[in-house]
Amino acid sequence: MILSRAFVREDDSEIAGLKYDSDHSRKTVEWLRIQEKKLDFLLNDPKGQAIEAQKRGKWIADARSAIAAAREELGRPG
Repeated sequence: MILSRAFVREDDSEIAGLKYDSDHSRKTVEWLRIQEKKLDFLLNDPKGQAIEAQKRGKWIADARSAIAAAREELGRPG
């Protein structure tokens, strides 16, 4: 006997897990976009290039690290 999904109760924890995964992925994509924009600013914008070299270098390294981690988490090649 096959039942329509309308009559099958879904596991609430499964639904919550799927919602969490979806929300987390959306937030990770947004974080990735922000870090890519930050890196572009630091590398290409005259105001970004005017930042003290040591501080700018650290921020560039941090942004690249965050981008790599977000891409890995999302399963996107670097």
